[in-house]
Amino acid sequence: MTVTTAEEMDRLLFGTLSDWCGALMRLQVRLPDPALDGGILCPACGVIHGRCHEAVYPLMYMAHRTADERYLDAARRLFDWGENMVCPDGGMMNDFKSPWKGVTAFAAVSLHDALVFHGGLLTEKERGRWENRLSAMGEWLYNNLTEASAAYINYYAAGAAAMALLGNYFGRDGYRDLARRLAGVCFRHVSDSGLMYGECRPHDARSKKGCLGIDHGYNAEESLPMLCRYAEALDPDALERCRAMFSAELSWMLPDGAWDDSTGTRAFKWTYWGSRTADGCQDALFRLGKTDPVFAEGAARNAALLRRCTHNGLLAGGPDYAAFGERICVHHTFCHAKAFAHALDGGVYDAPRVYLPADAPDPVRYTPETDTYRLACGPWRMTLTACDAKSRPGAQPSGGVISLLWKQGAGPVIAAGMDEDVLLEPNNRQLPRFPQANRSSCPRLEAAADGKRYAQQFDKKASLTAQAAGEAVTVCVRTVPCTAAGEPLSSDACLVSYTLCADGLRIRGEIPPPLVSAVRFILPVAPETDVRISCGKLSSPPQRIFSLTPGFVRAEYVIAPETNGVFEIGIL
Repeated sequence: MTVTTAEEMDRLLFGTLSDWCGALMRLQVRLPDPALDGGILCPACGVIHGRCHEAVYPLMYMAHRTADERYLDAARRLFDWGENMVCPDGGMMNDFKSPWKGVTAFAAVSLHDALVFHGGLLTEKERGRWENRLSAMGEWLYNNLTEASAAYINYYAAGAAAMALLGNYFGRDGYRDLARRLAGVCFRHVSDSGLMYGECRPHDARSKKGCLGIDHGYNAEESLPMLCRYAEALDPDALERCRAMFSAELSWMLPDGAWDDSTGTRAFKWTYWGSRTADGCQDALFRLGKTDPVFAEGAARNAALLRRCTHNGLLAGGPDYAAFGERICVHHTFCHAKAFAHALDGGVYDAPRVYLPADAPDPVRYTPETDTYRLACGPWRMTLTACDAKSRPGAQPSGGVISLLWKQGAGPVIAAGMDEDVLLEPNNRQLPRFPQANRSSCPRLEAAADGKRYAQQFDKKASLTAQAAGEAVTVCVRTVPCTAAGEPLSSDACLVSYTLCADGLRIRGEIPPPLVSAVRFILPVAPETDVRISCGKLSSPPQRIFSLTPGFVRAEYVIAPETNGVFEIGIL
């Protein structure tokens, strides 16, 4: 049996964390102005992100393990800078220009861990100051985070963890009671497929198709890890429920350790390895992996992917950022450093290498909660979605598009990302350096008419049907290109079929006669992909584009149908 040894796992986690913390210290500001001194400057956004003070925990871990005073000095100065984010009521602002205080939950967990695991490095006076801030954050959470809070479900999970941990730390029964209530809300929002929902408002909102607000990136990297922290601190019986929910989510991990969040209601924050401002999955998965090695396997594969996406000490928002010349936002690094530090504090161990669900999945899997099909044939994995539940316009594709096409040895051939490139959560997403090349990597039918853009991914009424024939699986889509506001191009529907087999993917489109001259099929694929057009024609040579979400360079093909409205494409 092949085993990932504790030494190998420590080398991966500690080596990556060392690089990350080294970059954070390199970017730490040294200026006499207390509004700036000690903060961490983002090279991509040109600002100090308000949540950077959460890195006190991984810096304290490094200080403790290495006995290097530079880490301790950086942690002290970063804590002091964090005073800029503290509000009079004890809450922590998200940013200088964002008054949102829900992030107090994440700050509280980080500061708690710094004190519990490494507080012995502080003087008695310093520890008192840190505990005073932690106490103030606890009071804000207790007074403001309730079952009726206007927040997505991930904040309820984080609040449950924070209140459980702080309840134990300060001996506050009221905190512990609130933790149980917040966790109860989360456990009541689990779909028939075992997936946590509520990444929308209201949490139990259903779309016209009955779809739910499910985001795999947030679930795997934030909500479920926080629920595990809650269970470990306060409710051991709930750990089995967390295990079952994480098991359902693990089926959305790809063989290379990526999370397939191409259908998530917050896919505008998809980074291929996870979610842009979430904390990561390593600590929770390694703890669950002590009794079931499949979780440790998922943690290890994802950690290796994070390592591959790290450049000059910073975790990039996608695999191709560095190759395309995009600067790297520091937000991903200081968030994910916390999960690595907590995994190391929990102790690494020898873990047998096992298969992930995506290594040998069923040929056809359907998730009704998101109206999504996932297909598997030979080396290929494909996700198609017609989900009409959206957290906000532009967040993620619909219309029966291919949201992900993955091949063993090649990785993501197609990764749709956002349905159009719009700036959502501007404090949490960098602007592209090359806006002329940055656009949606969603494969789609598209048309321009009457000065408006119509595209398949905007169609919330598209229908999907799947059928297996021998070793091939075909998904048929009936769709009408629409504007972003949902205005249809025509009453005539277009038909697109996707047939996946071990040899590759065949796409066949049938465009109704009135639309033939207007509609084109846009196909952004990995540049090295073998694309064969057997029916139809290229409107122009493929263009090189880049999509910030989920961070890939693509060759964009524009294919016109034949005069009879048919086009056929092979991807091998």
